[in-house]
Amino acid sequence: MNTTPLNSRPASRRLCVLWRDHCWSQHINLKRKDLCPQMTRMHADNVCRVALLPHLRASASSAGNSGFGCGGPRWEIRGSIQNFRRAFTILEMLIVVAIIGFLAAVALPHLPGMTRANSMTTAVQQMLGDCALARQLAMSRRSTVYMVFAPPYSGQLSQPVNQTNSFNNLMAHQYGAYALVSKRSVGDQPGQSHPLYLTEWKPLPDGVFIAPWKFPGPNTGAAVTVVSTNTLTGVTNPFVIYPFAQDQFPFPAADAVPANGIVPSLPYIGFSPLGQLTTNGDEYIPLDRGHVQYLAGLSKSTFPATPIETPAGNAVNNCNIIHIDWLTARAKIERNQQR
Repeated sequence: MNTTPLNSRPASRRLCVLWRDHCWSQHINLKRKDLCPQMTRMHADNVCRVALLPHLRASASSAGNSGFGCGGPRWEIRGSIQNFRRAFTILEMLIVVAIIGFLAAVALPHLPGMTRANSMTTAVQQMLGDCALARQLAMSRRSTVYMVFAPPYSGQLSQPVNQTNSFNNLMAHQYGAYALVSKRSVGDQPGQSHPLYLTEWKPLPDGVFIAPWKFPGPNTGAAVTVVSTNTLTGVTNPFVIYPFAQDQFPFPAADAVPANGIVPSLPYIGFSPLGQLTTNGDEYIPLDRGHVQYLAGLSKSTFPATPIETPAGNAVNNCNIIHIDWLTARAKIERNQQR
Protein backbone atom coordinates (compact mmCIF):
# COMPACT_ATOMS: atom_id res chain seq x y z
CA MET A 1 0.00 0.00 0.00
CA ASN A 2 1.39 3.33 -0.99
CA THR A 3 1.50 5.76 1.83
CA THR A 4 2.18 9.35 1.28
CA PRO A 5 5.26 10.38 3.19
CA LEU A 6 4.48 12.33 6.27
CA ASN A 7 6.68 15.21 5.29
CA SER A 8 4.80 15.67 1.97
CA ARG A 9 1.43 16.37 3.49
CA PRO A 10 0.48 19.98 2.86
CA ALA A 11 -0.04 21.97 5.97
CA SER A 12 -0.35 25.63 6.78
CA ARG A 13 2.66 27.28 8.29
CA ARG A 14 2.88 30.44 10.42
CA LEU A 15 6.03 32.44 10.51
CA CYS A 16 7.41 33.97 13.71
CA VAL A 17 8.83 37.50 13.78
CA LEU A 18 10.93 38.68 16.68
CA TRP A 19 9.66 41.98 18.06
CA ARG A 20 11.97 43.50 20.63
CA ASP A 21 12.22 46.99 22.21
CA HIS A 22 9.12 48.07 20.24
CA CYS A 23 11.01 48.61 17.03
CA TRP A 24 12.43 46.57 14.16
CA SER A 25 13.68 47.27 10.72
CA GLN A 26 11.10 48.33 8.19
CA HIS A 27 13.02 46.61 5.40
CA ILE A 28 12.01 42.91 5.31
CA ASN A 29 13.89 40.83 2.80
CA LEU A 30 12.10 37.68 1.71
CA LYS A 31 14.63 35.14 0.70
CA ARG A 32 13.86 31.91 -1.05
CA LYS A 33 15.42 29.02 0.72
CA ASP A 34 14.84 25.33 1.32
CA LEU A 35 14.22 24.77 4.95
CA CYS A 36 12.98 21.96 7.06
CA PRO A 37 9.22 21.82 7.44
CA GLN A 38 9.12 23.51 10.81
CA MET A 39 10.89 26.69 11.75
CA THR A 40 12.78 26.85 14.98
CA ARG A 41 10.50 27.81 17.81
CA MET A 42 11.51 30.85 19.78
CA HIS A 43 11.00 31.55 23.45
CA ALA A 44 7.57 32.83 24.23
CA ASP A 45 8.80 35.66 26.44
CA ASN A 46 10.91 37.19 23.69
CA VAL A 47 8.67 36.51 20.66
CA CYS A 48 5.52 38.05 19.37
CA ARG A 49 3.95 35.78 16.75
CA VAL A 50 2.55 37.67 13.81
CA ALA A 51 0.67 36.02 10.92
CA LEU A 52 2.15 37.29 7.69
CA LEU A 53 0.58 34.68 5.41
CA PRO A 54 -1.25 37.11 3.07
CA HIS A 55 1.94 39.06 2.43
CA LEU A 56 3.95 35.91 1.90
CA ARG A 57 1.37 34.47 -0.52
CA ALA A 58 1.55 37.58 -2.65
CA SER A 59 5.33 37.48 -2.61
CA ALA A 60 5.38 33.77 -3.41
CA SER A 61 2.94 34.14 -6.35
CA SER A 62 5.07 36.85 -7.90
CA ALA A 63 8.07 34.57 -7.56
CA GLY A 64 6.37 31.64 -9.30
CA ASN A 65 5.36 29.66 -6.27
CA SER A 66 1.61 29.15 -5.75
CA GLY A 67 1.56 27.35 -2.46
CA PHE A 68 3.11 26.86 0.90
CA GLY A 69 3.28 23.06 0.80
CA CYS A 70 6.16 21.21 2.21
CA GLY A 71 7.32 20.19 -1.26
CA GLY A 72 7.80 23.75 -2.44
CA PRO A 73 10.47 26.19 -1.50
CA ARG A 74 10.35 27.85 1.91
CA TRP A 75 10.51 31.51 2.72
CA GLU A 76 11.97 33.18 5.78
CA ILE A 77 11.89 36.74 6.99
CA ARG A 78 15.21 38.33 7.58
CA GLY A 79 14.94 41.60 9.47
CA SER A 80 17.60 43.40 11.41
CA ILE A 81 16.43 44.32 14.89
CA GLN A 82 17.68 47.74 15.82
CA ASN A 83 18.01 49.30 19.26
CA PHE A 84 17.46 53.02 19.49
CA ARG A 85 18.52 53.48 23.10
CA ARG A 86 20.31 56.73 23.81
CA ALA A 87 22.87 57.29 26.62
CA PHE A 88 25.56 59.70 27.80
CA THR A 89 29.20 59.03 27.10
CA ILE A 90 31.83 59.14 29.82
CA LEU A 91 33.30 62.30 28.36
CA GLU A 92 29.94 64.07 28.49
CA MET A 93 29.41 63.01 32.10
CA LEU A 94 32.88 64.22 33.11
CA ILE A 95 32.26 67.58 31.49
CA VAL A 96 28.96 68.00 33.36
CA VAL A 97 30.54 67.02 36.70
CA ALA A 98 33.41 69.47 36.12
CA ILE A 99 30.98 72.30 35.39
CA ILE A 100 28.95 71.55 38.53
CA GLY A 101 32.11 71.45 40.65
CA PHE A 102 33.34 74.74 39.23
CA LEU A 103 30.02 76.48 39.91
CA ALA A 104 29.91 75.09 43.46
CA ALA A 105 33.47 76.25 44.18
CA VAL A 106 32.63 79.74 42.97
CA ALA A 107 29.24 80.05 44.68
CA LEU A 108 29.69 78.41 48.10
CA PRO A 109 32.26 80.87 49.55
CA HIS A 110 29.84 83.72 48.87
CA LEU A 111 26.94 82.16 50.79
CA PRO A 112 26.48 83.93 54.15
CA GLY A 113 27.82 81.94 57.07
CA MET A 114 28.94 78.98 54.96
CA THR A 115 32.68 79.53 55.48
CA ARG A 116 32.32 80.25 59.19
CA ALA A 117 30.20 77.18 59.79
CA ASN A 118 32.70 74.97 57.97
CA SER A 119 35.62 76.47 59.93
CA MET A 120 33.95 75.86 63.27
CA THR A 121 32.99 72.30 62.34
CA THR A 122 36.57 71.58 61.26
CA ALA A 123 37.97 73.10 64.46
CA VAL A 124 35.64 71.02 66.65
CA GLN A 125 36.54 67.76 64.90
CA GLN A 126 40.24 68.62 65.07
CA MET A 127 40.16 69.32 68.82
CA LEU A 128 38.12 66.20 69.60
CA GLY A 129 40.52 64.04 67.61
CA ASP A 130 43.64 65.46 69.26
CA CYS A 131 42.19 65.15 72.75
CA ALA A 132 41.52 61.47 72.05
CA LEU A 133 45.07 61.14 70.70
CA ALA A 134 46.57 62.71 73.85
CA ARG A 135 44.63 60.28 76.05
CA GLN A 136 45.74 57.30 73.96
CA LEU A 137 49.39 58.35 73.95
CA ALA A 138 49.37 58.87 77.72
CA MET A 139 48.13 55.32 78.35
CA SER A 140 50.36 53.68 75.72
CA ARG A 141 53.51 55.55 76.83
CA ARG A 142 52.64 55.25 80.53
CA SER A 143 53.53 58.85 81.11
CA THR A 144 51.64 62.11 81.37
CA VAL A 145 50.96 63.80 78.05
CA TYR A 146 50.29 67.54 77.95
CA MET A 147 48.31 69.48 75.40
CA VAL A 148 50.15 72.81 75.49
CA PHE A 149 48.84 75.98 73.87
CA ALA A 150 50.72 78.83 72.25
CA PRO A 151 50.26 81.74 74.66
CA PRO A 152 49.63 85.37 73.73
CA TYR A 153 52.76 87.44 73.64
CA SER A 154 54.07 88.75 76.95
CA GLY A 155 57.29 90.31 78.11
CA GLN A 156 58.30 87.07 79.81
CA LEU A 157 58.09 85.20 76.48
CA SER A 158 61.35 85.77 74.66
CA GLN A 159 62.66 84.47 71.37
CA PRO A 160 64.84 81.36 71.67
CA VAL A 161 68.36 81.53 70.35
CA ASN A 162 68.08 78.55 68.01
CA GLN A 163 64.38 78.49 67.05
CA THR A 164 63.71 81.99 65.78
CA ASN A 165 61.71 81.02 62.69
CA SER A 166 59.48 78.59 64.55
CA PHE A 167 58.86 81.14 67.27
CA ASN A 168 57.86 83.84 64.79
CA ASN A 169 55.52 81.44 62.98
CA LEU A 170 53.77 80.46 66.20
CA MET A 171 53.29 84.07 67.25
CA ALA A 172 51.24 84.47 64.09
CA HIS A 173 48.83 81.88 65.59
CA GLN A 174 48.31 83.33 69.05
CA TYR A 175 45.20 81.95 70.79
CA GLY A 176 44.92 79.22 68.17
CA ALA A 177 47.86 76.75 68.14
CA TYR A 178 48.67 73.72 70.31
CA ALA A 179 50.90 70.63 70.44
CA LEU A 180 51.24 67.42 72.46
CA VAL A 181 54.28 67.22 74.75
CA SER A 182 55.65 64.59 77.12
CA LYS A 183 58.09 65.56 79.85
CA ARG A 184 59.15 62.04 80.72
CA SER A 185 59.33 58.66 79.04
CA VAL A 186 59.46 55.09 80.29
CA GLY A 187 62.97 54.40 81.66
CA ASP A 188 63.81 57.97 82.75
CA GLN A 189 65.47 58.22 86.14
CA PRO A 190 63.60 59.90 89.01
CA GLY A 191 64.10 63.63 88.98
CA GLN A 192 65.13 63.65 85.34
CA SER A 193 62.99 64.87 82.50
CA HIS A 194 63.52 64.76 78.80
CA PRO A 195 60.75 66.79 77.16
CA LEU A 196 59.62 65.47 73.83
CA TYR A 197 57.16 67.00 71.38
CA LEU A 198 54.91 64.15 70.25
CA THR A 199 53.23 66.20 67.52
CA GLU A 200 53.92 69.35 65.58
CA TRP A 201 52.19 72.58 66.43
CA LYS A 202 48.69 72.58 64.95
CA PRO A 203 46.84 75.82 64.25
CA LEU A 204 43.07 76.05 64.34
CA PRO A 205 41.30 76.92 61.07
CA ASP A 206 41.07 80.56 60.07
CA GLY A 207 38.19 82.35 61.76
CA VAL A 208 38.34 80.22 64.93
CA PHE A 209 40.45 80.75 68.06
CA ILE A 210 40.33 79.89 71.75
CA ALA A 211 38.48 82.42 73.89
CA PRO A 212 41.01 84.93 75.31
CA TRP A 213 39.64 84.69 78.87
CA LYS A 214 40.72 81.02 78.92
CA PHE A 215 44.39 82.10 78.98
CA PRO A 216 45.66 83.22 82.40
CA GLY A 217 46.89 86.77 82.60
CA PRO A 218 46.40 90.10 84.32
CA ASN A 219 43.33 90.94 82.22
CA THR A 220 41.47 87.65 82.72
CA GLY A 221 39.07 86.80 85.50
CA ALA A 222 39.13 83.82 87.78
CA ALA A 223 36.25 82.04 86.06
CA VAL A 224 33.60 82.59 83.40
CA THR A 225 30.13 81.03 83.44
CA VAL A 226 28.83 79.87 80.06
CA VAL A 227 25.23 78.75 79.64
CA SER A 228 24.21 76.16 77.06
CA THR A 229 20.48 75.86 76.37
CA ASN A 230 18.73 73.03 74.57
CA THR A 231 15.78 74.78 72.94
CA LEU A 232 14.18 71.45 72.06
CA THR A 233 13.87 70.32 75.68
CA GLY A 234 14.24 73.65 77.50
CA VAL A 235 17.11 72.32 79.62
CA THR A 236 19.82 74.86 80.51
CA ASN A 237 23.31 73.75 81.52
CA PRO A 238 25.73 76.27 83.05
CA PHE A 239 29.47 75.62 82.77
CA VAL A 240 31.97 77.34 85.07
CA ILE A 241 35.19 77.61 83.07
CA TYR A 242 38.52 78.36 84.72
CA PRO A 243 41.69 79.47 82.90
CA PHE A 244 44.30 76.97 81.82
CA ALA A 245 46.84 75.73 84.31
CA GLN A 246 50.46 76.68 83.53
CA ASP A 247 53.79 74.92 83.71
CA GLN A 248 57.24 75.31 82.21
CA PHE A 249 57.82 73.75 78.79
CA PRO A 250 60.53 74.35 76.19
CA PHE A 251 59.04 76.57 73.52
CA PRO A 252 58.60 76.16 70.60
CA ALA A 253 60.68 72.95 70.41
CA ALA A 254 62.25 70.51 72.83
CA ASP A 255 65.79 71.81 72.15
CA ALA A 256 64.85 75.51 72.27
CA VAL A 257 67.26 77.71 74.26
CA PRO A 258 65.58 80.88 75.55
CA ALA A 259 67.59 84.07 75.14
CA ASN A 260 66.98 85.23 78.71
CA GLY A 261 67.57 81.75 80.15
CA ILE A 262 64.00 81.47 81.48
CA VAL A 263 61.92 78.52 80.36
CA PRO A 264 58.50 79.97 79.51
CA SER A 265 55.30 78.89 81.23
CA LEU A 266 52.71 77.57 78.81
CA PRO A 267 49.01 76.89 79.36
CA TYR A 268 48.23 73.18 79.23
CA ILE A 269 45.78 70.31 79.85
CA GLY A 270 47.33 67.14 81.30
CA PHE A 271 46.34 63.53 80.48
CA SER A 272 47.55 60.90 82.96
CA PRO A 273 48.62 57.30 82.18
CA LEU A 274 45.40 56.08 83.86
CA GLY A 275 43.26 57.68 81.16
CA GLN A 276 42.25 60.62 83.37
CA LEU A 277 42.98 64.32 83.58
CA THR A 278 45.67 65.54 85.92
CA THR A 279 43.29 68.16 87.31
CA ASN A 280 40.52 67.47 89.84
CA GLY A 281 37.72 68.74 87.64
CA ASP A 282 36.49 68.82 84.09
CA GLU A 283 38.31 70.90 81.53
CA TYR A 284 36.70 73.15 78.92
CA ILE A 285 38.11 74.68 75.75
CA PRO A 286 35.77 77.44 74.51
CA LEU A 287 36.05 78.08 70.79
CA ASP A 288 35.49 81.61 69.54
CA ARG A 289 34.45 82.95 66.12
CA GLY A 290 36.29 85.94 64.73
CA HIS A 291 39.90 86.83 64.01
CA VAL A 292 43.11 87.77 65.77
CA GLN A 293 44.28 91.27 64.86
CA TYR A 294 47.93 92.34 64.83
CA LEU A 295 49.32 95.84 64.73
CA ALA A 296 50.13 96.81 61.16
CA GLY A 297 53.81 97.18 60.33
CA LEU A 298 55.00 95.63 63.60
CA SER A 299 56.44 92.22 64.27
CA LYS A 300 53.90 89.64 65.44
CA SER A 301 56.53 88.09 67.71
CA THR A 302 57.23 91.18 69.77
CA PHE A 303 53.76 92.71 70.26
CA PRO A 304 50.56 91.23 71.70
CA ALA A 305 47.66 90.40 69.42
CA THR A 306 44.06 91.53 69.86
CA PRO A 307 41.34 88.87 69.43
CA ILE A 308 38.09 90.22 67.97
CA GLU A 309 34.90 88.19 68.30
CA THR A 310 32.40 88.19 65.43
CA PRO A 311 29.72 88.62 66.68
CA ALA A 312 30.85 89.93 70.04
CA GLY A 313 30.44 87.51 72.95
CA ASN A 314 29.64 84.47 70.81
CA ALA A 315 31.88 82.23 72.95
CA VAL A 316 29.46 82.80 75.85
CA ASN A 317 26.09 83.33 74.14
CA ASN A 318 26.49 80.86 71.24
CA CYS A 319 28.94 78.47 72.80
CA ASN A 320 31.02 75.78 71.13
CA ILE A 321 32.91 74.18 74.00
CA ILE A 322 35.16 71.13 74.03
CA HIS A 323 34.19 69.42 77.29
CA ILE A 324 36.76 66.94 78.69
CA ASP A 325 35.58 64.74 81.55
CA TRP A 326 38.19 64.53 84.27
CA LEU A 327 37.51 60.89 85.21
CA THR A 328 37.66 59.36 81.73
CA ALA A 329 39.51 62.15 79.88
CA ARG A 330 37.04 61.75 77.01
CA ALA A 331 36.08 64.85 75.06
CA LYS A 332 32.74 65.90 73.61
CA ILE A 333 31.23 69.05 72.17
CA GLU A 334 28.82 71.27 74.10
CA ARG A 335 26.79 73.74 72.04
CA ASN A 336 23.41 75.40 72.01
CA GLN A 337 20.86 73.07 70.44
CA GLN A 338 18.44 75.04 68.31
CA ARG A 339 15.49 74.07 66.14
